[in-house]
Amino acid sequence: MLRKVLIIIALATISFFYFSGCDNSSGDAEPDQEVIKTMAEYEAEAEAQINEENMAEELEKIEKALEQEISEEP
Repeated sequence: MLRKVLIIIALATISFFYFSGCDNSSGDAEPDQEVIKTMAEYEAEAEAQINEENMAEELEKIEKALEQEISEEP
């Protein structure tokens, strides 16, 4: 008798947690998706930003950014 009561309680508890789980309704906000650029997009952006007049400055910016990333790595 006690065994049946414990089984019923266990099943009720499992059912409660199962049915009260996450609700995937369409009203929830979508997580932010990262925009991934293609190689052609990167090249077009670089051609628009870098010209012969500011080439040295842009190179220094890139080198500083790389040095900073390397120094941040453990």
